[in-house]
Amino acid sequence: MSSSLDSAAKEEVYGFREGSVVVAPIPFKNVLIGTGLVLGAGYLFQTDANSDTSILGLAAMRSDNGSNAFGIGGSVALADNRWQVSVSAAEADVLYDLFVGQIPVPVRQTGKLIDGELLYGLNPDLRVGGGLRYLETTLGYASASGGPPLPEAELDLATLRLIAKWDTRNDTLSARDGHLLEADLVYGNVVSAENRDYFKGSVAFTYHHSLSERGTLAAHVVGCSVSDSAPFFSKCSLGGTDNFRGYSPAEFLNNALLSAQVEYRQDVTKRFGVVGFIGAGNAASSFTALGEQDLKYAGGLGVRYQLSEKFNAVISADVSLNDRNEDLLYIYVGQRF
Repeated sequence: MSSSLDSAAKEEVYGFREGSVVVAPIPFKNVLIGTGLVLGAGYLFQTDANSDTSILGLAAMRSDNGSNAFGIGGSVALADNRWQVSVSAAEADVLYDLFVGQIPVPVRQTGKLIDGELLYGLNPDLRVGGGLRYLETTLGYASASGGPPLPEAELDLATLRLIAKWDTRNDTLSARDGHLLEADLVYGNVVSAENRDYFKGSVAFTYHHSLSERGTLAAHVVGCSVSDSAPFFSKCSLGGTDNFRGYSPAEFLNNALLSAQVEYRQDVTKRFGVVGFIGAGNAASSFTALGEQDLKYAGGLGVRYQLSEKFNAVISADVSLNDRNEDLLYIYVGQRF
């Protein structure tokens, strides 16, 4: 994969025909579905000298607990980064533990998703736009043993998003300086049920500051609020909405969330680095109720390996320890934020 990315980056020509094909197996591990492998293939190209790298790709995933998924899509930046268009479609069959109250219940969720997004650049740093998504999903027990009543059995869900992004980062893959402020407002309608709709709003702020030639401090703060009628998988999730490390994203789901994480990144060599991180947050029925519950916190250490000398895409491995003395391992592609 490294040689393919390097050769793509050295090309000083632009246009769809001047792109490069990248094929890579990507291992992963997370608390929700376990250990697995993603096999991905992508076509990278640049439409003009001032636009971000565009990609068209497909991927298939399977984990050791039997979960599997397949997806296809792309994101294209056009006209000196003035326009960005993203379209994707995916189908998944996922097994995981959903917490009903305090009880982890093994469930199986299947779904088909179509998603589209269009952003317009008001200036080089500020983009606004919207997105449409349609999801068909079913939820059932993973075994015949059953359990407590599940929150949703079968849903067809359509959502409309309004999006604003203020991005001053010096790199979209592994920034060392700058910030990213993202605000989303979502209107959702459960097509398969009468008179059931909801609103969801979220704001995420990420700040990067280089402390030395090889050291970077990064911070990530997230707030989220959603109405009562939202499906459980659209609720604010500690570990899902905010990429918090330390808890299952299916455990703390509620109508409101606040969380903050700080991470120090140190480059050891040109392509190898280490990180230390700590975070705290909570999810509750409302923002006022957040202070009435015990704060959830976690921290840990991680390593990074840069996949290419030209591109700053990294493969990451993190070990976290939470306030319940539970340790979790995460393996993924990219920085956490």
